[in-house]
Amino acid sequence: MSEEEIQKMVTLLLSRATMLAQHCPDCGTVLFEQRGRIICPSCGEVEVREEGESGAAQEMGRDEEVLRRKRSELIAELEGEKDLDKVLRILEAVQRIDSILGGKG
Repeated sequence: MSEEEIQKMVTLLLSRATMLAQHCPDCGTVLFEQRGRIICPSCGEVEVREEGESGAAQEMGRDEEVLRRKRSELIAELEGEKDLDKVLRILEAVQRIDSILGGKG
């Protein structure tokens, strides 16, 4: 942590900002709340995500959910499929999804 960041934190505390138990999703510095605004001493005002979860983590969770739904749709489609070529394409897609999900399918 730089001297400048520490000085900004001190200034925020002296101006009655509240130090939060959350960290900046971009740089990891502790966040402060002042007059309804969330402030990072390094980045400035920031948008806080659910329970301090980083943007990358949130996006990964959404992506994983989309893949799980698509996998379920493909399995449902596979049940009634009679065309062998289409069955193989569906199985290949499911296998790729499983490899992306790390076998957690």
